[in-house]
This record gives sequence, C-alpha cells and structure tokens, in this order.
Amino acid sequence: MKKNIKYILAILLIITTILIILLIKSNKEKTQNTNEQLSTSGINEEKENILVVGIDKKHTTNQPNEEEQKPAPEPIKDASTLTQEIYNMNSSIGTLYIPKTKITTEVYCNPDVGKMEKMPCFLYTNGGINKKGTTLIVGHNRRNGKLFSNNKKLVEGDEFYFTDYEGNQMKYTITSKFITVESDTSFLNSDVDKPTIALSCCTDANDENRIIIIGRAD
Repeated sequence: MKKNIKYILAILLIITTILIILLIKSNKEKTQNTNEQLSTSGINEEKENILVVGIDKKHTTNQPNEEEQKPAPEPIKDASTLTQEIYNMNSSIGTLYIPKTKITTEVYCNPDVGKMEKMPCFLYTNGGINKKGTTLIVGHNRRNGKLFSNNKKLVEGDEFYFTDYEGNQMKYTITSKFITVESDTSFLNSDVDKPTIALSCCTDANDENRIIIIGRAD
C-alpha cells in the first residue's frame, strides 16, 4: 500500500514538473512575441515619422509661406512728401494740352520764377500726377494770348489733356470754374474719387485774384 502511494506521488510530481516547464515555456514565447510586436511597431512609427518629416520638409521647400510671398505694402505718402518728390525732379513733369485755347506746353516741376516766364509750373499735389487726388498747376496770365491768358474762355464741359513724365495721357473734363483770392486753397480736395487737376492764373483785372479751372479725369 505504501509503495502504491509513493508511486502515485512520484507520478504526480513528474506531471506537475512537466506542467510547470510547459507554463514557463509558454510565457517565454508570449514575451518574445510581444517584444517582436513592439519592435516592429517602433520601426513602423519611426518610418511614419520620417515620412511625415520628409513631407513637411518637401511642403516647406516647395510651398513657402504665403505671407512671405506677398510684397510689403507701399507706405502711404502725405501731400508734402508727394509734392517735394516732384519738386526734386528738376525737369518737366509732363505736357498740358488745351484744345479750346490751342495751347500745348510743358509743365515744370516747381514754381521756378525763371521757368514760369516760359511755361506753367506744378505747385502742389495730394495724390500724384494723373492719380486720384488733386494736383495744382499755376501759370501766368500774360493778357496777350500766351500761357494761361485764355483760360477765362474755358467753361464747364470743355476738355484738356495731361501727359505725365511716364508717358501716360489722361483726359480731363472741366467741372467748375470760379474766381477766388490768392490765399484760397479750399478747392485742393483730397477726398475725390478720380484724378483732378486745378489750373490757376491771375484775372485780367488784377494779380490778387485767381481764375481756377477744375478738371476731372474721365
């Protein structure tokens, strides 16, 4: 009887040992498979990261930032700056043609006393030549048919043309004509929606008052 019990215990011990060995082996295989999966996953993630970085670099290289592509907006210049820039040209700034009075003349860049004996001169702008804003051109009334002597004959609806120093010609239609004092600058309006030129000269009666012709670009 005792021999049988010892025999049974021996068999159970052997079976238990085998089961333990099999369990340990199974756990090792699971651990190994898990490590392989993690390793594979890490490689894939690294490849994906490399791919993403590559795409980002390619995107950055081929498609630069839109803000960097846009040119910086030009600063808005005030009337004094625009006027001074034209004064500094020291040359003709364009040609004035008035069909009704049959005058074609160059316009000098500033009210130089000597030049005004020969041609009208630019005096002021708040927008630029042939650009939106008002530009003032002054000339002598020689009272002999020369320069601006016949501006008194112009009326609303008449036309004149100005070709600027860049060769751009613009037609102006006279919208108003009036007489005012020399110091009046109220007509130099910057709040206009089209290029505007004011022609100024003395009246026939005296040198204190001015005939003002306002022309608006078509």
